[in-house]
Amino acid sequence: MTNSLNYPILAQTLNIPDLERRLKAKSRARKLVDVRRALAALLTEQGWSVREVASELCRPHSTVVHFVQTHKNLFTTDGAYKHLFSQVHTVITNPERNAEKRNAHN
Repeated sequence: MTNSLNYPILAQTLNIPDLERRLKAKSRARKLVDVRRALAALLTEQGWSVREVASELCRPHSTVVHFVQTHKNLFTTDGAYKHLFSQVHTVITNPERNAEKRNAHN
């Protein structure tokens, strides 16, 4: 699946400048790891293969598998992660609405 993620809208929603570069870098900052985790869970749910998600996030496939597994636990136990996941979910699952929002800000 060759879907392209809308990094500018995601960056704006999460208030993380230069999000695409930072997600693909080696940073282990908790918020960036949680965004990667949320993306891995959502994209695999939408039919992306683990290999495709790994390639998109510049991570080994085993890391993506780990992200998907740990997402389930964090979603039920960590309120901050659940909120971040809902923000990522909104951007990923409603691209038309988010494109309109972005155009309204320009």
